[in-house]
Amino acid sequence: RRPASPCIGSGTSKAENPRLKRVWVLGPTSLALFLLCEVNLQGPFHYEACLAHAPSNSTAPCNMTTPAFPKNGPGIDVKFDDVTLLLMGHDTPPDVLLKHMDELGREFSEEILGTRTLKKETTEFLWVEGKSPELDAVLSRESLLSWDFDLFKLQELTNGRPLAVLAYALIQLHDLVNTLGIDDAKLKRYLCAFEANYNNCLYHNPMHAADVMHATNYLLMGKIAESIPPEELLITLLSGPAHDLGHPGVNNMLLIKQKHPVAVKYEDTSVLENHHATIAIELLSRPELDVLSCFPEAKKEELKTLMRDLVLYTDMSKHGPLLDRLKARSAEEKPLLIEDAEDRRFLLQTLLHTADLSNPCKTWNIHIQWTHAILAEFFSQGDLERYLGLEVTPMLDRNLSCGRSQQKAFFVSFVRPLFVLCANTIPLTRDKCTACLDQLDANVARWTELGF
Repeated sequence: RRPASPCIGSGTSKAENPRLKRVWVLGPTSLALFLLCEVNLQGPFHYEACLAHAPSNSTAPCNMTTPAFPKNGPGIDVKFDDVTLLLMGHDTPPDVLLKHMDELGREFSEEILGTRTLKKETTEFLWVEGKSPELDAVLSRESLLSWDFDLFKLQELTNGRPLAVLAYALIQLHDLVNTLGIDDAKLKRYLCAFEANYNNCLYHNPMHAADVMHATNYLLMGKIAESIPPEELLITLLSGPAHDLGHPGVNNMLLIKQKHPVAVKYEDTSVLENHHATIAIELLSRPELDVLSCFPEAKKEELKTLMRDLVLYTDMSKHGPLLDRLKARSAEEKPLLIEDAEDRRFLLQTLLHTADLSNPCKTWNIHIQWTHAILAEFFSQGDLERYLGLEVTPMLDRNLSCGRSQQKAFFVSFVRPLFVLCANTIPLTRDKCTACLDQLDANVARWTELGF
């Protein structure tokens, strides 16, 4: 259960709330407040929740020597460090976010199915026919296996529909259709249904889903992918695009505060993550989308449970417990064992969560795309909170927050330790994680050079 007063400014001391282990206040260059809450919770709690309970006067003013966060929206050409920001060309004003929230939990109603063209796609799925040489090059094995895969080029070549095409190519990379006897047409319909059920959010959109699936495959590729059962490999890959299905562009805390029906349904626990998994599993109940129809019923249920377990570990409330578990294994010098079923499940959960937080490890020109996109989405939620007459969460207030400095602190304090522990406890990822850490450190150094 979510505690009533989990963080500073709540009148609850560490002694009064033993679930709160410690709180640090970091002061990056811009002097923006960043609260890092290391918690040991079962409920929906993470650093956004901690910030939401901070007193309004605890957010220090921005250092005005750093550039103001750029505006985003149609027709606005946004650049940062001489790089065009390709994800900032639209906006999600309060009316759009309210529509997303209204549709959340009603995705399978006739009204919503019609607006998302799911009916058409389940029977006459759209697909890329007659691939061009340029598209063939982007989807080549060499390209797919590169950490620097050009997702933005794929977005352009698929007319804004990169997710289903990339997902299919990654699954084919492992020959899983033939190995498992999957109905190819059902798989394509299922992947198109994934794409149709993403909202056009600034960050949590089909591009992010495709990016996470690609990063997941990158970390799996090689001995891990070859050693796990092929049906578990399939589910792990599918959990990439499944992990944010139907995301409304607002966080769990707002849904809980507003007593949204989906928050009530999941008892304020991993609200969105439970919902994302539910959509992915519900889609499988449609015969024309059932990619698991090649398995006996008992096996299908087992694989659906695995998908839910993987998606739930993308909830940031599980980040602290996950790190604690990895630290314990690292201290004991006991790497996770692929042949042990419990270890293997935790290994897959760790890799999906690591992939979800991996964009700080991308090359600078790609990394800054995602950093600005997630901040634009945060600030859009802050605008919605203001529109609804709510107290605006400090981290989400574009008038107060120095978001890029906060993000830099997040990279150092959350993402970096995860990659270090991943390398230590899953040795088969060590070289990949080390290269990712080198890039993360280079990116952090560049943020510092720019005054953040």
